[in-house]
Amino acid sequence: MRQIHSIQQGPWLAMGDYNGVLHPQDKQYGSEVQEMETKDFKEYMRDTGMNELQYVGRSYTWTNNHTYSRIDRGLVNITWMMTMPNVKVQLLEPMVSDHSPLKLVISQAQGKKSMPFKFFNCIADHLQFMQHIEVAWKDRSTNGIMQAVWNNLKGIKEIIKNINTQQYKGVDERIKEIRRELQGVQEEMSSKLQNIELVEKEKELKCELEKWGKIEESIYKQRSRVQWLKQGDSNSAYFFLHK
Repeated sequence: MRQIHSIQQGPWLAMGDYNGVLHPQDKQYGSEVQEMETKDFKEYMRDTGMNELQYVGRSYTWTNNHTYSRIDRGLVNITWMMTMPNVKVQLLEPMVSDHSPLKLVISQAQGKKSMPFKFFNCIADHLQFMQHIEVAWKDRSTNGIMQAVWNNLKGIKEIIKNINTQQYKGVDERIKEIRRELQGVQEEMSSKLQNIELVEKEKELKCELEKWGKIEESIYKQRSRVQWLKQGDSNSAYFFLHK
């Protein structure tokens, strides 16, 4: 398998019976798993960068009705994880065999194009940003270091998307609404001079307007830089007219 891995240029999958466990918890009942039993397997995973596909279904793949072990699995390289992240391994019922058949499952329908994820710098200024990141970076998977990192990054992506949707979606409309409200308060103040509640409300709305104005400016600056890089790299008329 090391030799096969060394000549692979693209994504590849090695799935089947490895006749050995990778972690002590892969075996239930029977004799205790010794370090020497997992050493070679772990060294291969570490040296090649191969990772185990996430699995669904039963927790073991082989049994003699006395010992239960997970010795069947699907291993993939980094390129596979980057190009086909939604593929999992389903552990089917063994029926007449002592091994559980393995089935590749695509968790997201083919052809469904998702919107690209965009990280706006202003999200990092959110008061609870680091707290959310620490919560997301919690995976303690025993399926390999790269699998744990992959799971953590996916968790962080979801957290950031939620912050963006809940806190920063529709910035333009928020600013328009604040301006309308501020205008209404100031018009009311013209007939109610020295009204403490209106004065405080005006201060509050001005602070909100300044806050969201800076956020809007940050987003526009970031978008303009992306446009500059995109157009500049293509040596188009945009680059020469605006340099």
